Formats: sequence, structure tokens, C-alpha cells
Amino acid sequence: MKEEYGQMLAFLDARLAARTRGFDLFSRELLATFLRAFAGNTKTVYVSGYAFPTELLWAFDVVPFDFEIACNNLPAAASGQGSTIMKIAEGEGWPLDMCSFDRLIIGCSIAGELPPGDLFLTSSYYCQGKAKANEIVAAGQGRRSVLFDVPNERSPEALAYVTAQLRDIAGMLEEVTGTKLDMDRLREAIRSANRARAAMLSLNAAMKARPCPWDGTKACLLSLAGAIFWGSPVLERIYGLLRAEIEERIAAGKVLPENRRILWFPWVPVQPTNIFPFLKERRISIPMVEVAAVWWSELDEERPFEALAGKALENYLLGPASRRARSLTAMAKEYGVDGAIHFATPACHHENAAFRIIADALREEGIPVLHLEGDMTDERKYSPARTADLLDSFVGMIEEAPRRESAS
Repeated sequence: MKEEYGQMLAFLDARLAARTRGFDLFSRELLATFLRAFAGNTKTVYVSGYAFPTELLWAFDVVPFDFEIACNNLPAAASGQGSTIMKIAEGEGWPLDMCSFDRLIIGCSIAGELPPGDLFLTSSYYCQGKAKANEIVAAGQGRRSVLFDVPNERSPEALAYVTAQLRDIAGMLEEVTGTKLDMDRLREAIRSANRARAAMLSLNAAMKARPCPWDGTKACLLSLAGAIFWGSPVLERIYGLLRAEIEERIAAGKVLPENRRILWFPWVPVQPTNIFPFLKERRISIPMVEVAAVWWSELDEERPFEALAGKALENYLLGPASRRARSLTAMAKEYGVDGAIHFATPACHHENAAFRIIADALREEGIPVLHLEGDMTDERKYSPARTADLLDSFVGMIEEAPRRESAS
């Protein structure tokens, strides 16, 4: 992993030297962060950036390392050969019905690909398997996995419970780093996160333009993988660059033609598929992916722990599925989509169980929905032919219907 990421980083540095682009900068900083985790003089914290308020980590001198993102960016996984690593885990008895991400992670751990961790944090929400995979990797390194437990409700009691956990985790970070938490640094991390949030909102607003000026799938990848940067100034710069690029593209008329537009939820596959080339050929744009939306409130820097606890409790995968249904329906109207695609990976039972409620709510608004089954990163569990047939039928249907207009 270290060698491969070193080669990729050199390539991106050369690209950025020629021209600074927002998504290239994001990729570069992500790889550089992964590589810093291998340095002997750093303290590395394993964490799911998309399911933990990483602003707290940026108040300390630690390296956040999301092994799910790191492993899925390896050339084998990114090129559609992730099973070559998964088979290492499967050969040791890990079953095929586990999430392919988890088999990939465990395979990398068995192969000695992962950097040593000083603290292993995982969360109770968003992904069931990630918490268990974190325990397995931590145990393999002789470490304990700490569970950040977030209730499935919003209440004063839940806020107090989550706030207390974050204070405890801050104490663990103090032990790992040997330094006391600097509240001024934490407040600055929160201010930085608020500025990045504002830039993200601005970028999302620009995506309403017709034709859509950017690729929503990239916005999805940035939102998920870039989540480890919440609290770091680099995220402000990335979103600022992207917004400037989009404005330039719109002004110059360098936007791909668009026949119809769709809302995608919840996330996009990591492995290469025939999905997005097909949609591009039919001039179907994706102006919004669910995970790329801003679902949390601005953070109060004067009450940082309570603010970060509130952010965790606002996560869109917590609470009743009806809340997600309302959110996605509003999103569909806001972006004027002609249909919606639900990408269902088999292991995401908690997410798939909500599909019927969400689909019914969208259809009540006249928005057709395609339930597209596939796997995030195991090429053995993905059928290009079946996918093409489903997409052809669905796209043909929305092409025959009148265009829908954006609500704003």
C-alpha cells in the first residue's frame, strides 16, 4: 500500500504542478494523509470519517486513517480486481456474504498492508460491518477498538450521552499524543468546518444549473472519502477550487449536454462499472447523490463538544426511514430530477430495508425509481449485462415522460 500510494502521489503532484484542480488536490491530500500514517513519528487514528466528527481529531497532532477508503483506493480494487485481495480473507474463513469492503480490509490486514494504529475508533451508525472489521484489524495489531455509540433518536438525553463520549475520546487522544486538548485549536477546527460547509452548500447550489456542470458521482466520492478532512483547512480550499471551476465551466459553455437528470442514492460503486458510461451516452446527468448533501447544521464553536455530538445525531442514516424519505423527496424536487436510482449493495441490510418507504414516497411525487442491485467493489458479484438491461428500460421510460423542472 505504501509503495503504490507513493507512486500515485508522485503522479498527482506532477498534475497539480501543471494546473491546480480541486478534485486532483482532494486525491493528492487523501493519498498524502494515507502515507503519513506509515511514518514512524506519527500517531495514527483509525476512523470512519463519514461516521465520526473528525473536527475533534484535527485539534490534535494525529493522522486520521480510514482503512475502508484506503483499501478501496488501491489499484487492484479501483481497477475492478478487488477480489484478488478479498480471497486472502476468504481463504482464512471469512464468508462471502460479508460486505466486500470488509473482506477487502481484512485481506489487506492479513497481508500486512495496513499501517500501525495508535487508536481505533468506530461508530455504531452508518455501517454495521465496519465496526466489526475495525475490531478485527485492531485485534490483529493488539489494540482495542473503541465504539462511538450514537442512539437512533434525537433528544436532550441522547445529546448528553454522545457529548460525554466525545469528551472521553478527547481524553484518549490526549493519552495517545501526550498533549492536552487545546480548546482554541478545536474551535478553529470547527470554524474551518463551517467555512467548508458553506463552500459545499455553494457548490451543491451550482449543481442545479442545466445542464449540470459537474459529475455528482465525484461529489459523492469527495463527500465520503474527504470526510476525514472536516476540521482541516484543506477541505475549504478543495470546495472553493471546485466551485470556481464550475463557474468557469458554466461561463465558457463547457458543459456536457443533458437530456434528463436523476437523483442517486445512497452511494456509488467503487469498482468500475458500465453504469456511468451508459448514462453519459444517453445524456443522463446526476446533479445530486444523497451522501453529497449537507445534512447537518452549522456548528457552534462556543459549545464544541455539544455541536459535534449534534452533528453525529443529525446523520441522515439515523432515525426513522420516513425522515430520509422526506429528505430525498425534497432533494428530488429541488434538483428537478426525472427519476431516481437506488444502488443496493447486498451487505447493506440497514440501508436496503429502508428502500420501500423511500421508493413509495418518491413515486407518490411522480418520480420513478430503479432498484439497481450490485456490489460496491467485488467484481464477481456484478453483472454488466443485467445492469445494462435494467438501465436501458428505466432510462427509456423517463425519456418518454415530460421533463421535470427544479423547485428552486
